[in-house]
Amino acid sequence: MNSPRQILLTLAKVMIPLGIIAFLVSRVTPEQWESLSEHDKNYPLLASALFVAVGAISLSFIRWCLLVRCQGIDLTMLEAHRLGAICFLLNFVSAGSVGGDLFKAIFLAKRRPGRRVQAVASVVVDRGVGLYGLLLLASAAFVFQGNQLASGAESEDMQKIRFGCGVLVILGTVVLCLLVFGGAFVDRLVRRGARLPMIGPVVERVGPPLRMFHHHPLAFGMSILMSLGVHGLLTVSVYLIARSLYPSVPTFAEHFIIVPIGMLASALPITPAGLGLFEAAIEWLYQLIPSEPTLASGTLIALVFEIVKVIIAIIGTVFYWTAGDEVRESMEEAEHEAESH
Repeated sequence: MNSPRQILLTLAKVMIPLGIIAFLVSRVTPEQWESLSEHDKNYPLLASALFVAVGAISLSFIRWCLLVRCQGIDLTMLEAHRLGAICFLLNFVSAGSVGGDLFKAIFLAKRRPGRRVQAVASVVVDRGVGLYGLLLLASAAFVFQGNQLASGAESEDMQKIRFGCGVLVILGTVVLCLLVFGGAFVDRLVRRGARLPMIGPVVERVGPPLRMFHHHPLAFGMSILMSLGVHGLLTVSVYLIARSLYPSVPTFAEHFIIVPIGMLASALPITPAGLGLFEAAIEWLYQLIPSEPTLASGTLIALVFEIVKVIIAIIGTVFYWTAGDEVRESMEEAEHEAESH
């Protein structure tokens, strides 16, 4: 029998996303509703957006599998897709309970006892490579768009976004280069860090697994290319959704700035699956980025994209129902660990 605390937690998991959606819908202006309703919708284009998004998510599972193998942990592509689909589903459960990353790390640790740190390293690096791919994509779009973006009063905000992306890309590039190509210099830093008081034991355990990618530079480079592919396909999916709903939307190139930045906002662990953060960011960027003003609602387009992700997450329920004992035990352990924190 569920305890009152579990019942309240379940209700919160349901009510919070519903409340966020209701708030977002209330923010859509009458003009945007009118623009949406005054023309036919392109449903084949909408279906294409779903298939493109499925391809993007599948490519992200392949990327994670590659990084796991770099840590010396056996994982087949079929297992990676099964676990990835379940984790994608879990990311919609809550912002602070059993997230997909926690489940991945625990499952891999059970698969290879004594390699828990390596399992965590693969998950952390996968998340880092994903964020780095987003920044690269947005920065490349800024370069190609040049001075065609917003001007006047909005140009200051534009320059701040451009500068922020540039700084983060530089920092990310330096960190990744040190991680993969640092060689003996980084190894010496790890050994010195291991002798430091308090944080020494952590550095000693975490350093070597992260440095494991030094032995797999080609695979690591492929993971970055895959990250660009993942976010590029997701950007295409959002663009197809926009074109299926509205006749006039920001250009294809402008979406390659709008969507990656929106996804960076949704990566903050504040709401379930970034719900609300992504919509707010897309709505703001729809007003800021386009060189030609549009009546298209970034909020509605982002909400439809969330529905597409929910449809993909439903696939995760199929994998969950057919999961073996090892997967279910890992999920139970993840649940207990999340509750203990």
